Amino acid sequence: MIIYSPVITTRITYTFHFVLNELLGLNYVLTDNLKIFKRADSPKIYYDFNNNIKINSLFLKASPLLFKKGIENQNPEIFSFKETKAFFKTNNHSFFEFDIFAASFYLLSRYEEYFPYTTDKFGRFPAKESLAVKHGFIEQPVINIWAEYLKATLLKYYPNIRFKQNQFHFLPTIDIDNAYAYLHKGFIRSLLSSGKLLLKLNFTELFEKTAVHIHQKKDPYDSYDYLIKLHQKYQLKPIFFFLTAAYAKYDKNISPQGKTFKYLVQKIVQNFEIAIHPSFASNKHPNRVKIEKELLEKISAKKINKSRQHFLILKMPETYQNLIKSGIKEDYSMGFAETPGFRAGTCTPFYFFDLKKNKEENLKIIPFSIMDVGLKDYDEYNTLQAEEKIKKIIKNVKKVNGLFVSLWHNESLGTKKQWSGWQNVYEKLIEFALNSNGN
Repeated sequence: MIIYSPVITTRITYTFHFVLNELLGLNYVLTDNLKIFKRADSPKIYYDFNNNIKINSLFLKASPLLFKKGIENQNPEIFSFKETKAFFKTNNHSFFEFDIFAASFYLLSRYEEYFPYTTDKFGRFPAKESLAVKHGFIEQPVINIWAEYLKATLLKYYPNIRFKQNQFHFLPTIDIDNAYAYLHKGFIRSLLSSGKLLLKLNFTELFEKTAVHIHQKKDPYDSYDYLIKLHQKYQLKPIFFFLTAAYAKYDKNISPQGKTFKYLVQKIVQNFEIAIHPSFASNKHPNRVKIEKELLEKISAKKINKSRQHFLILKMPETYQNLIKSGIKEDYSMGFAETPGFRAGTCTPFYFFDLKKNKEENLKIIPFSIMDVGLKDYDEYNTLQAEEKIKKIIKNVKKVNGLFVSLWHNESLGTKKQWSGWQNVYEKLIEFALNSNGN
């Protein structure tokens, strides 16, 4: 296929590659040479603002977005499209109902997150501020859905076009924010913690903590043997994200310098891949990402180039710019804490496009769509409700043969009372994901 655009911008190159090549596997050529376009006898798309020239090709009315260099407020008008929503509507002369490329770029680049917004208590972009949540399509990987309809439409005009057949994949990921509930915290931390429990008259947890310390009970966050056996049983290859930060208000793991932490990392790395979990504090002190990464590399004797932000703190584009400077090649933070779904509108990995620099960067973004804490603490689902929501999200990913990434914690898969029954939820998640008929 040959595609004409009056100007070939970095935004056009980036988005057309993702939609046509990454999602559809279509071989195509972009050109701004009208003579070459006219002479070509292959399938054609004329991508421009107006269809003033009589050419035997499909016409798609372009939105100005991909031709811009700056960041300007868009206010997209949302309309119903098939079983989902879309925006940047075209006109009656276009072969497709909306500019799929501009709409995809808007979501992939996280365009809306470059404008001022009221943060949540952790300084994050709130899900409720997103176009997807406001208009009810957050639980659908809309770009993938749009691409499937684009494929079907192109085949009506050009039946001989060949597309690739994607396959569904499942990637479980585990965050280790707090390796142990009570053990290996040091004498002072442990004493202060016991004092707080006593002041709150929380005798149940105080007795549990005491039982763990005198070795009558296993630490409730120690779910590592269970995790190893479970994933090996299903031949899954999860990624474990380790927090290696110094102790702080929102960074409360055990000391990464201690023997216990080192033993735990080495135990996991013998079986699965590990990655860095950049600290909450690193958002104010960006140099700490590299320090924490290098510490994990030293402990594990492995090169670390994957990350996920602790508390999912993402500030566009500064967070990603710093990850790139710190040697990170893949980031797994793209998702909302408060709600399941697709923050960037896709369940397919894509590369970060820096709107301030107006260029694609060598940082692959792997979006996740389900998180344990989001289901239980933010949405306040019980275990049955959580299972239904998980099943719905997985079905939506399977429909487009995408990548389903789950985010769980060692804590929720342990034996803490408040997480009772959530091991079963996670096992059901795995079964749903691996069930070939999608049920």
